[in-house]
Amino acid sequence: MNPLRVGARASKMSLMQTAPVVASLAPAVPTILRPFTGAGGDRTRNRAPLESDGVFSDEIEAALLAGEIDVAVHCLKDAPTLDTPGLTMAAYLRRDDIRDCLVTREPGLSLATLPAGATVATSSVRRTAALRNLRPDITVRPLRGPVDMRLQALDDPESGIDALIVATCSMERLGLAHRIAERISTEILCPPLGAAIIAFQTREDDTATREAIQPMHDPKTGIEATAERLVLLRMGGFCNAPLAGYCTTNPGTGGTTTYTVRAQSFTPDGTTTIDVRRSGSDAAEAAVAASRELTRLGSNELAAGH
Repeated sequence: MNPLRVGARASKMSLMQTAPVVASLAPAVPTILRPFTGAGGDRTRNRAPLESDGVFSDEIEAALLAGEIDVAVHCLKDAPTLDTPGLTMAAYLRRDDIRDCLVTREPGLSLATLPAGATVATSSVRRTAALRNLRPDITVRPLRGPVDMRLQALDDPESGIDALIVATCSMERLGLAHRIAERISTEILCPPLGAAIIAFQTREDDTATREAIQPMHDPKTGIEATAERLVLLRMGGFCNAPLAGYCTTNPGTGGTTTYTVRAQSFTPDGTTTIDVRRSGSDAAEAAVAASRELTRLGSNELAAGH
Protein backbone atom coordinates (compact mmCIF):
# COMPACT_ATOMS: atom_id res chain seq x y z
CA MET A 1 0.00 0.00 0.00
CA ASN A 2 1.24 3.49 -0.84
CA PRO A 3 2.10 5.68 2.16
CA LEU A 4 -0.72 7.87 3.44
CA ARG A 5 0.34 11.51 3.07
CA VAL A 6 -0.99 13.63 5.93
CA GLY A 7 -0.98 17.41 5.64
CA ALA A 8 -1.01 19.78 8.61
CA ARG A 9 0.18 23.25 9.51
CA ALA A 10 3.81 23.56 10.50
CA SER A 11 3.08 25.33 13.79
CA LYS A 12 4.13 23.63 17.02
CA MET A 13 0.49 23.32 18.08
CA SER A 14 -0.55 21.67 14.82
CA LEU A 15 2.36 19.25 14.73
CA MET A 16 1.84 18.17 18.34
CA GLN A 17 -1.83 17.42 17.78
CA THR A 18 -1.10 15.65 14.48
CA ALA A 19 1.76 13.50 15.77
CA PRO A 20 -0.55 11.09 17.68
CA VAL A 21 -2.63 10.71 14.52
CA VAL A 22 0.41 9.69 12.50
CA ALA A 23 1.55 7.34 15.29
CA SER A 24 -1.84 5.60 15.48
CA LEU A 25 -2.01 5.14 11.71
CA ALA A 26 1.58 4.02 11.22
CA PRO A 27 1.29 0.41 12.50
CA ALA A 28 -1.40 -0.38 9.93
CA VAL A 29 -0.71 2.18 7.21
CA PRO A 30 2.68 3.65 6.22
CA THR A 31 2.26 7.38 6.91
CA ILE A 32 4.15 10.50 5.86
CA LEU A 33 3.57 13.87 7.53
CA ARG A 34 3.84 16.95 5.35
CA PRO A 35 3.94 20.26 7.24
CA PHE A 36 2.69 23.43 5.53
CA THR A 37 4.47 26.65 6.41
CA GLY A 38 1.91 29.01 4.93
CA ALA A 39 4.09 30.18 2.04
CA GLY A 40 1.34 29.50 -0.47
CA GLY A 41 -2.41 29.79 -0.48
CA ASP A 42 -4.56 32.82 -1.12
CA ARG A 43 -2.53 35.83 -0.03
CA THR A 44 -4.72 38.45 -1.71
CA ARG A 45 -7.45 38.17 0.89
CA ASN A 46 -7.44 40.21 4.09
CA ARG A 47 -7.36 37.50 6.77
CA ALA A 48 -7.02 39.90 9.71
CA PRO A 49 -10.55 39.24 11.05
CA LEU A 50 -9.81 35.53 11.34
CA GLU A 51 -7.89 33.87 14.14
CA SER A 52 -4.50 32.54 13.12
CA ASP A 53 -5.49 28.87 13.17
CA GLY A 54 -7.64 29.40 10.03
CA VAL A 55 -5.10 31.25 7.94
CA PHE A 56 -3.58 28.31 6.05
CA SER A 57 -6.66 26.21 5.22
CA ASP A 58 -6.58 27.34 1.59
CA GLU A 59 -3.05 26.06 1.02
CA ILE A 60 -3.70 22.66 2.59
CA GLU A 61 -6.98 22.23 0.74
CA ALA A 62 -5.31 23.13 -2.56
CA ALA A 63 -2.69 20.43 -1.94
CA LEU A 64 -5.42 17.93 -1.11
CA LEU A 65 -7.34 18.71 -4.30
CA ALA A 66 -4.14 18.47 -6.34
CA GLY A 67 -3.41 15.01 -4.96
CA GLU A 68 -0.22 16.12 -3.19
CA ILE A 69 -1.58 14.83 0.14
CA ASP A 70 -4.31 12.34 1.03
CA VAL A 71 -5.57 13.70 4.37
CA ALA A 72 -5.72 17.23 5.76
CA VAL A 73 -5.80 17.62 9.55
CA HIS A 74 -7.81 20.60 10.82
CA CYS A 75 -8.99 22.10 14.07
CA LEU A 76 -12.67 21.98 13.21
CA LYS A 77 -13.45 25.39 14.68
CA ASP A 78 -11.03 26.96 12.19
CA ALA A 79 -12.05 24.92 9.15
CA PRO A 80 -14.11 26.62 6.42
CA THR A 81 -17.83 26.58 7.20
CA LEU A 82 -18.73 25.54 3.67
CA ASP A 83 -17.25 22.31 2.35
CA THR A 84 -14.90 22.96 -0.55
CA PRO A 85 -16.23 21.22 -3.70
CA GLY A 86 -14.49 17.88 -4.12
CA LEU A 87 -13.53 17.63 -0.44
CA THR A 88 -15.30 16.22 2.61
CA MET A 89 -14.82 15.95 6.35
CA ALA A 90 -14.34 12.20 6.56
CA ALA A 91 -13.64 11.52 10.26
CA TYR A 92 -13.35 13.15 13.67
CA LEU A 93 -11.21 12.28 16.66
CA ARG A 94 -12.88 12.01 20.06
CA ARG A 95 -13.55 15.49 21.32
CA ASP A 96 -11.35 17.04 24.00
CA ASP A 97 -12.27 19.59 26.69
CA ILE A 98 -14.31 22.35 25.02
CA ARG A 99 -13.72 24.96 27.73
CA ASP A 100 -11.51 28.02 27.47
CA CYS A 101 -8.96 28.53 30.22
CA LEU A 102 -7.18 31.36 31.95
CA VAL A 103 -3.38 31.34 32.00
CA THR A 104 -1.82 33.92 34.32
CA ARG A 105 1.67 35.22 34.97
CA GLU A 106 1.06 35.27 38.71
CA PRO A 107 -0.15 31.95 40.18
CA GLY A 108 -3.33 31.53 42.17
CA LEU A 109 -5.51 33.95 40.20
CA SER A 110 -8.86 33.32 38.54
CA LEU A 111 -11.08 35.29 36.20
CA ALA A 112 -12.95 36.59 39.25
CA THR A 113 -9.84 37.54 41.23
CA LEU A 114 -7.75 39.23 38.53
CA PRO A 115 -7.01 42.70 39.92
CA ALA A 116 -8.78 45.70 38.44
CA GLY A 117 -6.73 47.13 35.60
CA ALA A 118 -5.14 43.79 34.74
CA THR A 119 -4.35 43.24 31.05
CA VAL A 120 -5.73 40.09 29.42
CA ALA A 121 -4.61 39.31 25.89
CA THR A 122 -6.88 37.82 23.24
CA SER A 123 -7.86 38.67 19.65
CA SER A 124 -11.02 36.55 19.74
CA VAL A 125 -14.24 38.53 19.29
CA ARG A 126 -16.04 35.91 21.40
CA ARG A 127 -13.60 36.08 24.32
CA THR A 128 -13.34 39.86 24.17
CA ALA A 129 -17.12 40.27 24.35
CA ALA A 130 -17.36 37.93 27.34
CA LEU A 131 -14.52 39.69 29.17
CA ARG A 132 -16.03 43.12 28.59
CA ASN A 133 -19.31 41.88 30.03
CA LEU A 134 -17.86 39.96 32.97
CA ARG A 135 -14.95 42.22 33.91
CA PRO A 136 -15.36 45.72 32.47
CA ASP A 137 -12.65 46.84 34.89
CA ILE A 138 -9.86 44.96 33.10
CA THR A 139 -8.05 45.81 29.86
CA VAL A 140 -8.34 43.53 26.83
CA ARG A 141 -5.35 43.68 24.51
CA PRO A 142 -5.31 42.10 21.03
CA LEU A 143 -2.69 39.36 20.64
CA ARG A 144 -2.43 36.98 17.70
CA GLY A 145 -0.25 34.01 16.92
CA PRO A 146 0.12 30.35 17.89
CA VAL A 147 -0.50 29.50 21.53
CA ASP A 148 3.19 28.92 22.28
CA MET A 149 4.03 32.38 20.94
CA ARG A 150 1.29 33.96 23.06
CA LEU A 151 2.69 32.18 26.12
CA GLN A 152 6.11 33.64 25.36
CA ALA A 153 4.54 37.11 25.34
CA LEU A 154 2.86 36.43 28.67
CA ASP A 155 6.16 35.32 30.21
CA ASP A 156 7.97 38.43 28.97
CA PRO A 157 7.97 40.89 31.92
CA GLU A 158 8.20 43.78 29.44
CA SER A 159 5.01 42.81 27.59
CA GLY A 160 2.62 44.24 30.18
CA ILE A 161 0.35 41.20 29.80
CA ASP A 162 -1.03 39.68 32.99
CA ALA A 163 -3.09 36.82 31.57
CA LEU A 164 -4.25 35.00 28.46
CA ILE A 165 -7.45 33.21 27.59
CA VAL A 166 -6.80 30.23 25.33
CA ALA A 167 -8.41 26.88 24.57
CA THR A 168 -7.96 24.29 27.30
CA CYS A 169 -7.36 21.60 24.68
CA SER A 170 -4.48 23.65 23.23
CA MET A 171 -2.71 23.74 26.58
CA GLU A 172 -3.28 20.01 27.06
CA ARG A 173 -2.02 19.12 23.58
CA LEU A 174 1.11 21.17 24.20
CA GLY A 175 1.69 19.32 27.48
CA LEU A 176 1.15 22.53 29.46
CA ALA A 177 -2.00 21.72 31.45
CA HIS A 178 -0.06 22.51 34.64
CA ARG A 179 0.00 26.18 33.60
CA ILE A 180 -3.79 26.47 33.54
CA ALA A 181 -4.97 28.80 36.30
CA GLU A 182 -8.70 28.20 35.71
CA ARG A 183 -10.82 26.12 33.37
CA ILE A 184 -13.65 28.52 32.65
CA SER A 185 -17.21 27.20 32.81
CA THR A 186 -19.09 27.16 29.51
CA GLU A 187 -21.83 29.10 31.30
CA ILE A 188 -19.37 31.95 31.80
CA LEU A 189 -17.58 31.75 28.45
CA CYS A 190 -19.39 29.87 25.70
CA PRO A 191 -16.98 27.93 23.44
CA PRO A 192 -16.82 28.37 19.66
CA LEU A 193 -18.82 25.97 17.51
CA GLY A 194 -16.55 23.05 16.62
CA ALA A 195 -14.31 23.55 19.66
CA ALA A 196 -11.76 20.87 20.64
CA ILE A 197 -12.41 18.64 17.61
CA ILE A 198 -9.70 17.39 15.26
CA ALA A 199 -11.16 16.77 11.80
CA PHE A 200 -9.80 14.74 8.89
CA GLN A 201 -10.55 16.03 5.41
CA THR A 202 -10.19 13.89 2.29
CA ARG A 203 -11.15 14.02 -1.36
CA GLU A 204 -14.74 12.92 -1.89
CA ASP A 205 -13.75 10.21 -4.36
CA ASP A 206 -10.93 8.76 -2.22
CA THR A 207 -12.71 5.84 -0.57
CA ALA A 208 -9.45 4.01 0.19
CA THR A 209 -8.18 6.82 2.40
CA ARG A 210 -11.51 7.19 4.18
CA GLU A 211 -11.46 3.47 4.96
CA ALA A 212 -7.89 3.72 6.27
CA ILE A 213 -8.70 6.50 8.74
CA GLN A 214 -12.14 5.22 9.75
CA PRO A 215 -10.87 3.36 12.86
CA MET A 216 -9.96 6.74 14.38
CA HIS A 217 -13.45 8.17 13.89
CA ASP A 218 -15.54 8.84 17.00
CA PRO A 219 -19.27 8.57 16.11
CA LYS A 220 -20.45 10.69 19.06
CA THR A 221 -18.09 13.51 18.12
CA GLY A 222 -19.17 13.16 14.50
CA ILE A 223 -22.81 13.78 15.39
CA GLU A 224 -21.93 16.81 17.53
CA ALA A 225 -19.62 18.21 14.87
CA THR A 226 -22.25 17.90 12.16
CA ALA A 227 -24.84 19.67 14.32
CA GLU A 228 -22.48 22.53 15.16
CA ARG A 229 -21.42 23.01 11.55
CA LEU A 230 -25.10 23.17 10.66
CA VAL A 231 -25.58 26.09 13.09
CA LEU A 232 -22.58 27.85 11.54
CA LEU A 233 -23.98 27.28 8.06
CA ARG A 234 -27.47 28.52 8.88
CA MET A 235 -26.24 31.54 10.82
CA GLY A 236 -23.49 32.51 8.38
CA GLY A 237 -20.77 32.09 10.97
CA PHE A 238 -17.03 31.54 10.76
CA CYS A 239 -14.18 31.10 13.22
CA ASN A 240 -14.08 34.65 14.61
CA ALA A 241 -17.70 35.74 14.12
CA PRO A 242 -19.85 36.88 17.10
CA LEU A 243 -21.33 33.40 17.36
CA ALA A 244 -20.71 30.54 19.78
CA GLY A 245 -22.22 27.28 20.93
CA TYR A 246 -21.90 23.54 21.17
CA CYS A 247 -23.81 20.27 21.00
CA THR A 248 -23.90 17.84 23.92
CA THR A 249 -24.89 14.19 23.89
CA ASN A 250 -27.22 13.14 26.68
CA PRO A 251 -27.40 9.36 27.28
CA GLY A 252 -30.76 8.34 28.68
CA THR A 253 -32.31 5.28 30.25
CA GLY A 254 -33.02 2.25 28.13
CA GLY A 255 -30.39 3.14 25.56
CA THR A 256 -32.13 6.34 24.45
CA THR A 257 -30.01 9.34 23.56
CA THR A 258 -30.94 12.99 23.19
CA TYR A 259 -28.90 15.98 22.06
CA THR A 260 -28.84 19.57 23.25
CA VAL A 261 -27.62 22.31 20.95
CA ARG A 262 -26.69 25.64 22.48
CA ALA A 263 -26.28 28.65 20.19
CA GLN A 264 -25.24 32.12 21.26
CA SER A 265 -24.98 35.43 19.45
CA PHE A 266 -23.66 38.65 20.95
CA THR A 267 -22.46 42.18 20.30
CA PRO A 268 -18.68 42.61 20.21
CA ASP A 269 -18.83 44.90 23.26
CA GLY A 270 -20.53 42.14 25.28
CA THR A 271 -23.50 44.30 26.26
CA THR A 272 -26.14 42.16 24.54
CA THR A 273 -26.30 38.38 24.25
CA ILE A 274 -28.88 36.00 22.81
CA ASP A 275 -28.47 32.49 24.21
CA VAL A 276 -30.74 29.58 23.24
CA ARG A 277 -30.87 25.83 23.79
CA ARG A 278 -32.89 23.23 21.95
CA SER A 279 -32.98 19.48 22.62
CA GLY A 280 -34.28 16.41 20.84
CA SER A 281 -33.55 12.90 19.68
CA ASP A 282 -31.99 14.20 16.44
CA ALA A 283 -28.96 16.50 16.76
CA ALA A 284 -29.45 18.08 13.32
CA GLU A 285 -33.07 18.92 14.09
CA ALA A 286 -32.01 20.47 17.40
CA ALA A 287 -29.40 22.53 15.53
CA VAL A 288 -32.00 23.81 13.08
CA ALA A 289 -34.40 24.63 15.92
CA ALA A 290 -31.70 26.52 17.84
CA SER A 291 -30.73 28.47 14.72
CA ARG A 292 -34.33 29.41 14.02
CA GLU A 293 -34.83 30.61 17.58
CA LEU A 294 -31.62 32.62 17.47
CA THR A 295 -32.85 34.28 14.27
CA ARG A 296 -36.33 34.89 15.71
CA LEU A 297 -34.82 36.63 18.72
CA GLY A 298 -32.88 39.03 16.50
CA SER A 299 -29.45 37.49 16.01
CA ASN A 300 -29.10 38.89 12.50
CA GLU A 301 -29.87 42.41 13.69
CA LEU A 302 -27.44 41.96 16.58
CA ALA A 303 -24.64 40.95 14.20
CA ALA A 304 -25.40 43.96 12.02
CA GLY A 305 -25.08 46.25 15.04
CA HIS A 306 -28.72 47.34 15.12
